[in-house]
Amino acid sequence: MTRVIGPNTVGVLWMLAGAFILTGQGALVKHVSEDLPLMVVLFVRTLLVVMIMIPWTMRSGGITNLYTKRVGAHFLRAMFGLGMMTGSFYAVTVLPLSDAVALSFTRPIWSMVTSYAILGEVVGWIGGLSTLVGFSGVLIIVQPQTGVHIGVFIALAGAASSAIAVVIVKQLTTTEPVERILFYFSLFSCLILGIPALIFWQTPTLVQFYWMIAVAVSGALGQFMMAQAVKVGDITVVTPVDFTRVPFAALLGYVVFGEVPGIWTFIGTAIILCATLVILRTRRRPAALAILPDAARPHHPGSP
Repeated sequence: MTRVIGPNTVGVLWMLAGAFILTGQGALVKHVSEDLPLMVVLFVRTLLVVMIMIPWTMRSGGITNLYTKRVGAHFLRAMFGLGMMTGSFYAVTVLPLSDAVALSFTRPIWSMVTSYAILGEVVGWIGGLSTLVGFSGVLIIVQPQTGVHIGVFIALAGAASSAIAVVIVKQLTTTEPVERILFYFSLFSCLILGIPALIFWQTPTLVQFYWMIAVAVSGALGQFMMAQAVKVGDITVVTPVDFTRVPFAALLGYVVFGEVPGIWTFIGTAIILCATLVILRTRRRPAALAILPDAARPHHPGSP
């Protein structure tokens, strides 16, 4: 008799696959940025996403589906979303891959801060203490007594930008369907990146262009897998699995780039994981969903 796999098991498998794919995206960015300016990589990646988004948006509702009265909010969402993308991509180019990935997991902690500061949500002493514990994990990873690379600050700024972007997305979803939010994010991101990409422009070779296609596809595929994970499984069960990106990153960093991760990276990551679990369990489910990447938040057809 065939045993039926439970939804949480399916969710864990989706999250595990998504974690591996997204770690691979970081390695691809690190590889292609060795020969191309980061702004060019970001611009081409975003342009490819726009080219994918246009036919999808047209099929979802046509040109009328793009009408919005909230252009300013879409632009702000793009600015902070780009801050996240730029920070995380820059971090993988200048830091060990495992450290860059580990620092990206501070997003739930920043989300707690922004939810209190911007939305006025009640944090409580447990949430506040968990936030402090999470940031102590960051200190353990970066080892400030040995000097802190500028990439650490940029990685943390990217995570903070992501938390603010999520707050804006939460407000946008009250009136805007998901395909419209994604379309304007892609469009404005492409326009914003156009100027720095032009300044630092270096025409990619055919091979480099293929690598950037792989970056765009792996990013979209990984986010889709994460969306499936939180859709079918309980968030407090599947979210911790995302932290497998750190050992995946350590393995890829060692095999591909010759990076040897330190033990403090794993200790600091474990502390951030514990803080994240407490934050998830002390906040209501809708609030907890907001700490996930935008594309990983479950959306249902016909709902905003």
